[in-house]
Amino acid sequence: MGRIIFENANLFDGLEAPRSGSHLVVEGNRITSVGQGRFASGEADRRIDLAGRTLMPGMIQCHFHTGFGPDAGNPMPILGLNMPPAYLGMVAMRNGLIALDHGVTSIIGSSNGDHLDIALKEAIKLGVTRGPRVIPCTREMGPSGDYSDGKNRAWFMDLGKTGLIRSCNGVEEFRKAVREEVGRGCEIVKLSLGKGHGASPSDERCSLTKEEIEVVVETAHSMGALVRAHCPSRLGVLLSARAGVDIIDHADRIDDEGIEAVLKADATIAPSLLWGHRFLGLADGWDYAMGPFPIGDGFPETRAETQARLQGVREDYEYTCAMVPRMQAAGVRLVLGDDYGFAFMPHGDYVSEMEVSAATGVSALDVMRWATRNGAAAMKHKGTGIGILEAGRLADLIVVDGDPTENVSVLRDLSNLHAVMKDGEMMKDLL
Repeated sequence: MGRIIFENANLFDGLEAPRSGSHLVVEGNRITSVGQGRFASGEADRRIDLAGRTLMPGMIQCHFHTGFGPDAGNPMPILGLNMPPAYLGMVAMRNGLIALDHGVTSIIGSSNGDHLDIALKEAIKLGVTRGPRVIPCTREMGPSGDYSDGKNRAWFMDLGKTGLIRSCNGVEEFRKAVREEVGRGCEIVKLSLGKGHGASPSDERCSLTKEEIEVVVETAHSMGALVRAHCPSRLGVLLSARAGVDIIDHADRIDDEGIEAVLKADATIAPSLLWGHRFLGLADGWDYAMGPFPIGDGFPETRAETQARLQGVREDYEYTCAMVPRMQAAGVRLVLGDDYGFAFMPHGDYVSEMEVSAATGVSALDVMRWATRNGAAAMKHKGTGIGILEAGRLADLIVVDGDPTENVSVLRDLSNLHAVMKDGEMMKDLL
């Protein structure tokens, strides 16, 4: 089989600003040459003149719920119990295809029930479907009575299944949970460290003890797995970073001390700004004549209590938006990924998160670094070979009409995405 030679490319390698007039050569599943000017080809080679289009690494979604998507509107006491597992498996397959079609060649899971991430990864590997690389996530682990414990309001339902939530109490229960779920094929463990970044503001507490967080990290890392944590509070950020948590989700109330701790730990932060943007937009437009605002903790509250809660969410969101450029300037590794799958932020709407991130004052070039190089670095040993275009690396790349490092919005129009290659294989080819 011959090589694929891309030439006359506006090459963004994941690191530096794009270089025009570049070539890149793929042989098998590897990049074998990157440089300037024309590359000599043989009869068996496929030569593709990109005519100045941008050639860049495949993008990485670092907070991905494979099972979130359309359902029948069933009441859902706990996330992941809205539809039967077989249906949610089809949703996961659909979401993987959507991601791939939008130039996402790798995803890092962020909690699902029924081990949907593992099933999706295996289905892709066995050729049942196509999709991105998958780092499968566990259920979301937190203590009984925590905000994430779906049984708090639904205790009287005597639920036998708990969806994407797994309640653990004490060091040994957390150790056992990590061992079990990593043993089943999960490669990243998800913790829930407190309320915030969602329907309610952060209450500036941490739901797990220092010892519980540490045992999760120690156990997961000893088994070759990563750890991520839903972590809105200032205290949670500090405890997570100092314990060695790999990905800190949201970090809504991070401060300068937290930034220093994250940098020292070489941790990654996924701000996930689109959720707050869309949630507050929904709240601002809500007609209370239709009834109470429908997103909360499940417990009754007055309209005044709802408005106070929403104001707290707004304050957290505005604070985080102000901190994002400070984190970027300090050198914190920031990545993309959010709670896609809800009606107001469906899978495939990934560009909106890029636009919201850029609106904080971060350059389009840096947002594209989040989407490529930083995403691969967030995977640590599991991201070796991706995220950067250079000789010897895996051939995960996309071809875009326009330059996303100047304007992320060019990725919104799918007709601008001419090719998606994963592991040297063309997943989308309109060239």
